[in-house]
Parts: sequence; structure tokens; C-alpha cells
Amino acid sequence: MSAMTRRFSRLALSAALVTAAGASLLSAGSAHAVGTSTVGGQITRSEVLARAQSWVDEGVWYSQQGTFSDSNGSYRPDCSGYVSMSWHLGQSRTTWTLPGVSAQLGSFDDLKPGDALDRYNPATAQYDTHVILFAGWVDGAHTSANIYTESQSGTQASRKTYSRSYLNSQNYVGFRYNNIVDASAPQSYPDPSSLPVGTLVKSPASPVVKVMISGAGLTLNASDVAPDGYDLSRVVLVDEAKFNALPSSLPAGTVVLDQGGGAARYVVVGGAALPISAAEWTADGYNTRPAMGVPTSWLQAAATASLPAGTVVHDEGGGANRYVIVGGAALPITGAEWTADGYNTRPDMGVPGTWLTSATQATLPTGTLVTGQSGGNPSIYVVINNSALPITGTEWTADGYAGQVLMGVPETWLGAVVAKPLADRTVVKDVSGADATVYVMAGGKAVALSGADYTALHYDTAPLAPAPGTWLAAAAARPAPADGTLLVSPDSATVWLVTNHGGKKALTAADFGPGKYDLAKVVTVPTALTASLPTVTS
Repeated sequence: MSAMTRRFSRLALSAALVTAAGASLLSAGSAHAVGTSTVGGQITRSEVLARAQSWVDEGVWYSQQGTFSDSNGSYRPDCSGYVSMSWHLGQSRTTWTLPGVSAQLGSFDDLKPGDALDRYNPATAQYDTHVILFAGWVDGAHTSANIYTESQSGTQASRKTYSRSYLNSQNYVGFRYNNIVDASAPQSYPDPSSLPVGTLVKSPASPVVKVMISGAGLTLNASDVAPDGYDLSRVVLVDEAKFNALPSSLPAGTVVLDQGGGAARYVVVGGAALPISAAEWTADGYNTRPAMGVPTSWLQAAATASLPAGTVVHDEGGGANRYVIVGGAALPITGAEWTADGYNTRPDMGVPGTWLTSATQATLPTGTLVTGQSGGNPSIYVVINNSALPITGTEWTADGYAGQVLMGVPETWLGAVVAKPLADRTVVKDVSGADATVYVMAGGKAVALSGADYTALHYDTAPLAPAPGTWLAAAAARPAPADGTLLVSPDSATVWLVTNHGGKKALTAADFGPGKYDLAKVVTVPTALTASLPTVTS
């Protein structure tokens, strides 16, 4: 049994569940076989998988003694008995006799759902070790497989994921039951979208359970079942294709609450759940919409999600202002840009004002590449600490920017951040690596740090932002920080004010306090810089 695999055990009608590869798995708790095959007769692949899943649903414990009886028949509950039951054989065969009712496959790539993988033992030249049921490939490259197994004493029938390399290293060989067929007349199942809100649904071939909310299917996790009061005995089997096609995001404007309880309410926009304050609940009309209870785990994920880039929003409570979401921040759109830049052609989403205020105060993540949405200015910039630094045409390709996502932003907003100097104490380095020097920003000047300075002045603990080399060279060539910059160097406790176009003036303790200079804005720089600035007294 591979240590890389994970066992997920579930009892009939229980809420026990674990996740594999991020997928939430739930049992419908059915103890009944699905299908119409007869003992030893033709059987479809879907029925083989449904029979295998039924033992998982029932939590059948492994045993090489006796038989386990249910509506599938009576079979020995070990690995070969499990495959025998799934194939609807007349008796429980063994790992070495199962090949007698099946044909060996030439390659793992020949496997289809419902085939078996029997483990060959080189020491005995027999298939006398273990057998599992193939449920399907996880990916198109056939690198991992979903399987059903009764593994060993102390475990239950389960569905697992094995890597192809593991199956190969363990000498598994594919076998196809002689009487298996690819398909038969499909059994009719309802369209999940036709079912009432709150209905629990699953497809016959999948253990995933979803709850229907406003035409969407929200996946249920184990942690939701008991706290949220979901009854797994009421799961409805639905059409598989339509189940798989269910949207996982609720329609924009849907008001939701935690099915597990709590007073918080949210509105869904672009797949994200945005909190509604108590004042907004009535004032903005959210109280007139149905409030849908959703699984706790789904709501937790949606409440931390960001709106998709390019979403246009406005305050649901009113006002003419419009914003576009980029990198989690809400950027203002001017009246002229609204039409000229095509924002008026996108859906305009109402959002809670409190949330919007927070989003307008957010900044784009450092490293975001931006350009004007109108296309009138072809320049491209990289955002660092809410400033936009220009990227030359040569740097665009040579420095790897061309392989990153480029975001269109309103020109007015872009003009403001382009004009904004990079914040003091930002630590930068040439993104290309051509200049290995590390710099600290002080009043628009990139101040070079030696290796000793970088550590001694504690800039080694600050984030290091990669900046375009052309911009950085120009910033480093500035003769002095801008007037008004506050500096201190390790040779003295004196705080200097840069003034008179590059001179320095000593400040005293009396110069700091409310309405005066702010000590929090002082930039620590190497002594060489402060020593290079002439002292002035006025």
C-alpha cells in the first residue's frame, strides 16, 4: 500500500469525508446497487463503478473470512472479492483466478473505467498479491489514476488516487472483464437545475455531493454536514452530464448567509462574497432579496476571493462614481474614460459601499504590469509600492516582462501613479541583474548600499523590489534627494532636512511633533550621502 496515497473512509449516511487533490468527496449513503446486470452476464462500465461505490458508501470492512451480503449479492470483502462483486461474478474469485475471466491489456493507456489492475509477483510468477479496480484517469496525460480498493485488515472499501509511476513500480497489470461493455441504454435521471433550492444532488458515478442554490451546484465538504444540518440520506441522483455542467458560482447579486448560522450577510459578485454591513442591509435594499443559506466552507472561500480583474463596480447605495477592479483594488474611472475606454460596455456591478471604500484604498500588488486602457499611450509600467515605473521597449522583452500579464487601467489613475515618486525606504535592485547594487529610495534618489550598509542599516529585512534598469540608473544618478526629505546616517544621531536644492540642515528635537516634522519619515542612509551634502543654516 503506497504511503503517497490517502484513504478516505465513509460510513453509510455519515458525514465522514476527506479531500484528495482538493476535491471534496461525499457519499450519498446508498446501500443499493445501481444497474440491471445479472450474475455473470454483461455489465456496463458505469454499473461496475456504481457497484464499487456502494461498498464505499456502506463502509464495508476488509476481511478474508466469510462474506458480506447486500443487494449486490454475497461476496468475500477482500481485494479480489471486491472486484468480483463489482463485476457481478457468480462467486468471489482470487487475485490469481480473476485473469481467467478477463483479458490482459497491453498498456496502462488501454485502461477504461471498470477494468482491473492485478499485481504480479515476480517471486512466484503469479498474480497473488493484490488487485484493484480502475475508476479513471485523473488527467489527460494519464499520470494519476483513481481506483477502488479493499486494501487490508482494519480498513474499509475506499476510493484512492495512485500515480502511474507507483502502479508501474508495483508491477500492476491491466485486465478487462470478458463481459464488460462500454454502454447500455442510459438510465433516466433528473436535471439538477429543475430541483428546489437546497436539494442535495450527486451523479451516479461520482461521490461528490452538491447543494443546489439559484441554479448553481455548491460542493459540500465534510465539515459542513453536521454544523450546517445537511441530511445525506436525502441526496438525489441526477443526470451526470448536467451535474458536471453545473456552475459553481452563484449569480451576481445573490444574497447569502452561512447555513451553519450567524448574523453576517454577503452579496455575491464575480464569484466573491462581499460583506454587507448592518446599515447597508436595509438602506441599499439587500433585505428585499431572498437570503440563501450556503455551505460554510464555500462561503469561507468566497469571502476571501477577489473580484476578477476588469470588473466594473459602483456603490449599491447610490452615486455616479464607477471603478474598475485591478489586482484587488478599485481604480476610479472618470466620466470621459467611461465611454472612451469602453467601460460602459461591461456589466456594472453594485457592491456594498463599505467594501468599496476599502477597495478604493487598496493598492495594486508590487510587480503588477499596467498600461493605459485607452491605448493612446503605448507606454508600459511596473507598479512598485503604488508608484508606476516605466519599462523601455528593450527591457520589455529582455527582462522577462513580456511573459507576464499586462493590465489595462484608467489613464487618469495611471497618470497620478506615474507622477508619484517611489516611496522612501523602498529597497530596489535592477530586475535584469546587470547592476548587482542594492539601493534604498530617499526623496526620489536611489541611494546605493554597500553589502555592509545593506545589513547594518537593516534593509536586508525589507522586501527587495526588482525595478527596470533604465529607471533605476536615472534615479541613482540624481545628485541629491528632493528637498523636504529627512535623512539620518549611522555616524550621527542628527536628523538632516534636505533643502535649498540639495543642501542639508540639522534639525533638533523641537522640530518634531504634531504639526511639525515626523520622525517616522526619516530615511536611514549611508554616511557617504549625508557627508556629500553641503550644510546650510537657513
